[in-house]
Amino acid sequence: MSTGYDGSRRVTTGPWNALAFVTILLVAVVTLGAQQQPVRDTSKAPATNSMPSGTGVVGGSVMADDGRPVRFAYVLLIGTTTGIAKVSSTDADGKFTFSNLPADRYTVGASKAPYLAMVAGAKRPGRPGTPIVIANGQKVTDVAIRMVSGGAITGVVTDERGQPGSGAMVGALQWRMQNGERALVPAGSMTVTDDEGRYRIFGLLPGEYFVTAMRQGLPQATRALTITEVDAALAGGNAAVSNPPPVQRYAPVYFPGTTRAGDAVPIVVNAGEERNNADFRLETVPTSRVEGTVVTADGQPANAVIVIMAASANSVMQTAVTARVTPDGRFAIPNAQPGSYVLIVNGQGALAGQFARGTLEVTGADILGVQLAMRPALSMNGRLAFDAAVAPPVGGRRIPLRALSGAVATSGVSLSTTTQAGAFTVTNLMPGRYMLGGPLSFGPTTDTMTWALQSVVADGRDVTDLPIEIGDTAPKDVVVTYTNKWQELSGRLQSQSGAPVSDYTIIVFPEDKTYWIHGTRRIVTTRPGTDGGFVVSGKGLTTLPAGKYLLAAVTDIGRDEQFDPSFLAQVVSAAIPVTLAAGEKKVQNLAIR
Repeated sequence: MSTGYDGSRRVTTGPWNALAFVTILLVAVVTLGAQQQPVRDTSKAPATNSMPSGTGVVGGSVMADDGRPVRFAYVLLIGTTTGIAKVSSTDADGKFTFSNLPADRYTVGASKAPYLAMVAGAKRPGRPGTPIVIANGQKVTDVAIRMVSGGAITGVVTDERGQPGSGAMVGALQWRMQNGERALVPAGSMTVTDDEGRYRIFGLLPGEYFVTAMRQGLPQATRALTITEVDAALAGGNAAVSNPPPVQRYAPVYFPGTTRAGDAVPIVVNAGEERNNADFRLETVPTSRVEGTVVTADGQPANAVIVIMAASANSVMQTAVTARVTPDGRFAIPNAQPGSYVLIVNGQGALAGQFARGTLEVTGADILGVQLAMRPALSMNGRLAFDAAVAPPVGGRRIPLRALSGAVATSGVSLSTTTQAGAFTVTNLMPGRYMLGGPLSFGPTTDTMTWALQSVVADGRDVTDLPIEIGDTAPKDVVVTYTNKWQELSGRLQSQSGAPVSDYTIIVFPEDKTYWIHGTRRIVTTRPGTDGGFVVSGKGLTTLPAGKYLLAAVTDIGRDEQFDPSFLAQVVSAAIPVTLAAGEKKVQNLAIR
């Protein structure tokens, strides 16, 4: 018998991303797990007659990687089609049981610190598990979840003089695809070195990591003062400093001690492994003073505006800096680190609706005389439409829009809600890449389960699920259409003898390489259930648009690897083509050769 509260709550109806929801719940209960209190239902939602129920049972055990039972671990169960969410905990023997279940495909996950959250059937933490398929009245009581401890990296950071680098921010990074570009992104939260410069990054999934460190503030002066300078200071005066050294600033440093991310050495961490002695030293770099002016379109000084200086490339440790423009239109940014930057000015007050933008390469020498000229911001007009026999009201809705560049994201782009005729406007647009369209609301709501994005057409060109490139001009007319026609793609993975196979990952991706973009809805992965059955597209958030796809079964993939074009290129030869017409329900089985 399991301990704690076996609470259940209906989440939504129809197929959806159960793994994502399980992951969110697992993260949420990790904090509660430290208190080891019984799980209680906090929803306060009264029971309704629409709550699915049945006589099925799912049970099993949660074990540590050394074979010991994990006591009082939180266990979560999600129904793929019914949307049922149940929470329970293991008993003293690591056992759990969920009862009164209707027929469905269930994802089961467990969480308890210091172990990594794990989904039943997953080959490693952070990966999809195998859905457990039960019929009404069926009992599956041998579900096994094996949890592993998180890995850790430890070391000592020293400053430029070899002294303990206390107060330095240290973090682990991984290469991933971000907005179509390969970038180093944080793999967990940052930590701070102690008074002896020591750090410990823990709770890491198995994988390859790059460690980075950076210290805020300026390094201590290392040049000895001359007798004249000391005498002047004691007398309360200011003596001219002879041969003043250039101002130095701490730069982001990567293990084993380089300021270039491309020269960083990866650290491979296995499950439960602690990698020690990852020591390295902070480095300083010469900084530059950036001075310039901001003028209006007619050449007059622009005042009451702010200049934003942001790294043009993906940078983990660097943040944007700002400088207020004086009444005469001047601005100054001291101590800028070497790198490539974008300078952005957003108009305010009388200059609202205008912007300035420029690029800058900082190499260590002062940069003077930068001039930024304001010009009217771009705008884009659009219209919302529904392709359905009975269309809902089009007024009062907001079309999802996101910038694909960190520098552009600071521009304050404004998107209006739709009018009663479905019209909307996007203002304060700056040159950059944008993605328009997506779910009509957040989460598995009635809208997201009823309406799917069908097309985005800009000035007659289909840009559905593709970035809109904004240069000196913006599209004049954009039509965003949603439909209640859903495409479904399911099948069964089996061996040559016809036996069900579940120990693989199913991947579907577009034939057209143009759509091999990070985070696109056109690339989907899932795991077959215990009966070999899989669903990669259906009604809801996981639907695939109509089009031509490739379908394959692979042994396993890493996190976000399905969005890596080089990985997809390797899978093409082993995939079979699948075409989904609008509103089509297709069954495509796969056999392991």
